[in-house]
Amino acid sequence: MLRPANDRLDYTKMLTPPYGYETVFAVGTTYSLDLDALIGASIALGLSESVDNEMKDNPIYLLEALQRTLDKVLVFCEGGQIKVPNNSNALHIFLEKMVVEVKMKNKRSFHPKFWLIKYTNQEGRAIYRCIVLSRNLTFDRSWDVAVSIDGEIGEDQEVFEKSRPLSDFLGAITRLVYRKDIDRKKRRDLLGLSKEILNVKFKLDDRDFYDFSFMPVGIKGYDRIDKELLSTYHESFIVTPFLSEGIISKLNSLVLTNPNPNTLITRRSELAKLKPSSVSRYNVYVMKEIIIDGEDTLSEGDVDSKTDQKQHQDIHAKIYLKKKHSERVMYLGSLNASNNAFYGNVELLFKLRGKKKVLGIDEIKSDIFGKDEKDNPFEIVEITEKQEPEITERDNLEKIIKSISRLKSYATVKDGEGVYTLEVKFEKIPDYENVFISPLLSNREAQISERIVFENLNIMQLSQFYVLSVHGKEDNIRRLIKIETSNLPQERESSVVNSVIKDKKGFIQYLTFILGEDYLLSFLENGKNNKHSFVFGNGEQMPALYEKMLRAAAHNPGKIREIKRLMGIITDEDIIPEEFRSLYEQFEKAVD
Repeated sequence: MLRPANDRLDYTKMLTPPYGYETVFAVGTTYSLDLDALIGASIALGLSESVDNEMKDNPIYLLEALQRTLDKVLVFCEGGQIKVPNNSNALHIFLEKMVVEVKMKNKRSFHPKFWLIKYTNQEGRAIYRCIVLSRNLTFDRSWDVAVSIDGEIGEDQEVFEKSRPLSDFLGAITRLVYRKDIDRKKRRDLLGLSKEILNVKFKLDDRDFYDFSFMPVGIKGYDRIDKELLSTYHESFIVTPFLSEGIISKLNSLVLTNPNPNTLITRRSELAKLKPSSVSRYNVYVMKEIIIDGEDTLSEGDVDSKTDQKQHQDIHAKIYLKKKHSERVMYLGSLNASNNAFYGNVELLFKLRGKKKVLGIDEIKSDIFGKDEKDNPFEIVEITEKQEPEITERDNLEKIIKSISRLKSYATVKDGEGVYTLEVKFEKIPDYENVFISPLLSNREAQISERIVFENLNIMQLSQFYVLSVHGKEDNIRRLIKIETSNLPQERESSVVNSVIKDKKGFIQYLTFILGEDYLLSFLENGKNNKHSFVFGNGEQMPALYEKMLRAAAHNPGKIREIKRLMGIITDEDIIPEEFRSLYEQFEKAVD
């Protein structure tokens, strides 16, 4: 179950609808967010395709994925933890309606990693999928863990108590943000899903596990995870990338009579927080340096030129496996063994009860550590006296980002006949000389203050995403924050569509995606000179759209209506061939 060499999960495949189904609505949560990873999730949810192919570099393909999911996906993330894309582009505008920043007070953080997705087929049958992860929605290479479980509406609309924690969790995160922060329709969909999920019966697809529970942490009614995790046991296996000495010391003190040492896997950077007496009943492991640095050569293309940081891999999974008498319980999810996680953050865990052959601690250790030392990616370490944690410059820069993201802010656009002025305001902002702000899609940058004005922007440079850059003596940090921006021109999204499709050839390519039953085949077909192409009056050859439209009108008339949506978005009259407009009118009459 936990063999890193074999048991690999593909994030996008977990999101992809079952065969014959399509996504109705999906809500996700993450601590940190990469906008390009969200585009990858949109490809999986909207087009049922993996991002591991050349189509991800095709802007028309990405545009269709975003158009299909624009009104169906909602992602909550920690305020101030959105990564600045390496290559910002106009398509990121379509993510504004999907992303909601959660800005909690004090030292609390919004930290769950979770998806709840509703799919339906043409007969109206619905499948609900819940995915609980330790992984953020980013391209981080660290080792994580995930569990996915499906369910359906039970007979007679009965309420299933096992689903109530999910319902309460969705309601709670809705209340963590201002009403205006969520698109009105999506708010209704989210609240509707929170009620609907009470009637969903989730089932384990494995007979080796005989019970499960969804376990929110840090919301009303679910704020005492310590009562469950900090209870006595005979043996434990714990994986936590980040920790607090107090939590580990408490776990260490709860061990009942057991001659075998318990197991704790963490990051090397966390060892200084521990003292020998805190882990006297544990063997402590960290990932070997050769494994951490092992993907440097693979990540050279992912280096952020602004920070010059390479990606490494380390442990990021959170696992608590406890044995007491004959009972074996495993907890997976977002919860670190830290004070903030146990007593402040919003988190989510998935609890499993299973048989010894799948939840046996010796078996789990064998899976993760391998059969001999050369196969073991981890090494045992000796704990010396506890050291006071060093506060780095980067820690201080992160605090500045967090504090600014929590200030009241708003922005306004003024139209100067095609040239725009953008005014951004922050309430009660301290005097920062090392913090700068810029619109995501513009290279204009200004020192942050209570009032910042950007002039002479074009429509494609307007966005609700803004880049914060914090400069230190030896380090710099860049993050995106989302600021409610009023008076954005209504034609902004149309301008993005026009810029991506560009011309008649791009329009026909887009239609091929819409009408195709298989997006990969449609993509390949666009690269060929189809012998069944027909010719419009201007002599340009195009794929055999007529046959495709006939098939769509007969079996999936919704695709014909999608074409109408596309034609309504495009404002450049030179993009749509006049001959096609006449052709479409015939099909529109047929399907109405």
